[in-house]
Amino acid sequence: MNTFVGIIHIIVALALIILVLIQDSKSNGALGMGGSSSNSLLGATGAQSLASKLTVGAAVIFAITCLTLSVLTSSKTKSVIDTLPAAAAIPATPGPTAGAPAPTTAPAATATPATPEAPASK
Repeated sequence: MNTFVGIIHIIVALALIILVLIQDSKSNGALGMGGSSSNSLLGATGAQSLASKLTVGAAVIFAITCLTLSVLTSSKTKSVIDTLPAAAAIPATPGPTAGAPAPTTAPAATATPATPEAPASK
C-alpha cells in the first residue's frame, strides 16, 4: 500500500510541477504560445483557466497523498529507545560501595639518583 501511494504521490508531484510551469503569467504562458487567445474554460471572461483548475486538483491530490503516506508510515516507525534491550538484561559492573573505602594503588617506587661521592681531598 505504501508503494502504491508513493508512486501516485510522485506522479502527482511531477504533474503539479508541469501544471505550474504551463500556467499563464501576466503576459503569455506556455499554453498561450504568443497568441492573444484565451485558454479559459468559460471564454475570455472565464473565472479560471483549465491549467489553473487542473493545478488546484493536483494540489488537493498531492495533499491527500502526503497525509496518507504520513499516516501509513507513522504506525511502523519505532523509537530507538524501543529497540534497546531491557535494563535488567544489562549486567551491572561492580563499583565501589558507599561504606567501603576506595581501592588504592601503591605508589610507584621512586628511584633516587645515586650521588657520586666527592673525591677525597689530599
